[in-house]
Amino acid sequence: MAILASLLCLSCSETNVDYDSNTGTTSSTGAVKTYDVDIEASTDNPENQAQTRADMPFKVSEENISGKTVLYPKLNITQQTMPSVVVLYNKTQNKKEVVEANWSVTKEGSNVKLHLNQLSTTSNLANGEWYIMAFMGGGEKKGDDLEVNTETTINVIEKGKEFTTSCPFATTWRRIVKQGNKLKLNDESKKMVFKPQGVFLVLSLESRMTLPTKINRNITMESNAFCASGEYKFNIDRNNVSDDADKAASYWEPNSANAISRSSSIYEKYNARHYTTSITLKYDETKNDGTLRNGQSDLNNYIYFNSYKKSGQAASNTKTNRGFLLCLMPVDYKKTSDYGSIVNETLLFGKVDVTDPTRTNYTYDKSVYTTNPNTWKPFMGNRYLLASFSDGLAKGSSYGVTLRILRPTLPIERLWAYRQGNELQKRTRYDAEALAEGTKIDNTNYPSLSSKLYRLPKYTELTPVFNNPKLQFDKDETIGGKKAFFIGNEYGVCDTKDSHRNFVDLNGVQRKFSNWYCTERGSKVMYAIMYMKPVNGGDPNPTNNYKVAVRMTFPSSQATSGIATIETYYLGSNYNLSFAVAGYYICHKDFWAKLNPKDIIVRTFLLDEYWLNNKDIIDRTYEPKATYTKFSLSGLGQELYTATFGRDYFIPWLRKPAW
Repeated sequence: MAILASLLCLSCSETNVDYDSNTGTTSSTGAVKTYDVDIEASTDNPENQAQTRADMPFKVSEENISGKTVLYPKLNITQQTMPSVVVLYNKTQNKKEVVEANWSVTKEGSNVKLHLNQLSTTSNLANGEWYIMAFMGGGEKKGDDLEVNTETTINVIEKGKEFTTSCPFATTWRRIVKQGNKLKLNDESKKMVFKPQGVFLVLSLESRMTLPTKINRNITMESNAFCASGEYKFNIDRNNVSDDADKAASYWEPNSANAISRSSSIYEKYNARHYTTSITLKYDETKNDGTLRNGQSDLNNYIYFNSYKKSGQAASNTKTNRGFLLCLMPVDYKKTSDYGSIVNETLLFGKVDVTDPTRTNYTYDKSVYTTNPNTWKPFMGNRYLLASFSDGLAKGSSYGVTLRILRPTLPIERLWAYRQGNELQKRTRYDAEALAEGTKIDNTNYPSLSSKLYRLPKYTELTPVFNNPKLQFDKDETIGGKKAFFIGNEYGVCDTKDSHRNFVDLNGVQRKFSNWYCTERGSKVMYAIMYMKPVNGGDPNPTNNYKVAVRMTFPSSQATSGIATIETYYLGSNYNLSFAVAGYYICHKDFWAKLNPKDIIVRTFLLDEYWLNNKDIIDRTYEPKATYTKFSLSGLGQELYTATFGRDYFIPWLRKPAW
């Protein structure tokens, strides 16, 4: 995520306050009294026509920031009046009144001045200690609340484009006093200032897939820190009201109808309450957005991309050249979480598909493994993670967020999956190697292996798929001198461990990866985030492109035999939540409950020994050259087993990625 600009700071309201009452008598209870008001405000760069009464007008501006040309929204007012909601609070009597008032607009050069001309109220502003707070540019007054729904069907932006959106601006609390027939600020030396309460995101898209893709224009955001719908509920605590107290955000409450239902209060404790926002990226046929349009008939529903080339001449139509502008309202996530390290968790999900007509077989289906890998594709059509972040975003600023499509062939997808679990067969090493390489044909038990596209996996390919420290975590034993540590109920103990022997062969290149594990002692389930960049470095070219969420289910918490199930959900480099919460979000049943079975690659293995290939070694000095490996619940580094006699299980390995 990149910050584009912090230039929304509306100097929109340096105000002189000079209220003239139109009567010298005190209004009776319930009677409306109108005060003449003179509140002056100024703005930065006004020039726009508001389309609706309540929305705030903006214009897309261009600025050079740190040597980069960026577009960002800038407040832009030209209409003659601006509506507002004014909150009056009597601290002495702990009473409030919420009213509407219009501001007249005058322009002086590049500055815009706002004047509040009249204020009608049933309150007697002569008695008690009174404070005022004003809101402009967003929402609709509903009783004593201010309802806000920001626009989530969003357009591409370009320099000079004018638009309106419900992005509220608010002042601090200011003490007012009545002197004669006039209401004034108690401290006239300090001006009133309307400040933006929303955050702008400029969403761009790109595909890094080596296959052509399309993405549905409907995007889902789930966040504990931002939403697009809610209300200002002015439940005022008198102890928090003082002159210039910035409390507007504390009255904001997200729309509870958009809250995500969880089965676990503990999951909510560590992640706070999340809210769903539905976003639509609107199609504009008059604007070339850089994506693939020629020959596509359903552009109102999808955005298309060409396949991405890693080297050579860059492919065209792989990313947007214009952003989509979204205004969001911050949420105080600490209201629903008492976890001391809680941070922003914002994730954006989409529905993506491969458009190559020859790619028809999804890899979640084990029957696919009897077909040509050139027909395979990953399923991304339900809950594909496009972006996530934990950054603290400042109100009134604009940030760039890239929604990225990236999905390589995963190591677990390269394991021939037609036979799994109890269907696996023990063979001699000679037979296993011959069957895997297609030099021995058995189309009844091993269809498609005659293609010679497979071989036995190496230690550095197979072992990283299922290595885990469940036994040591369960017994409270050390690995490398360290014990797992407790992180909370329903999570149990956790720690980070590197892949066995710090060597993973990824497409013919040595890589190092770290894995984060957690499990409850006595539970047969272990969660993990695997194939992460090494947390302690050591890889000159680290990558998160293969990062996955994993759920391992064993026959028992300390099993030595039986069937283990490994479920894998792709995260990739788009999973960027802070390490303080990344495991709390992913490694829990509530997260996995939201997934469609098609989102998950499921494989079953027997806890036992598996033959390995030691012929295709890429580093004769450091790469382990074992002839077999053990799938167990031990996280201790294995011995290098080199025996070749006897009978073991085997799983063929696809020589090259399917895409």
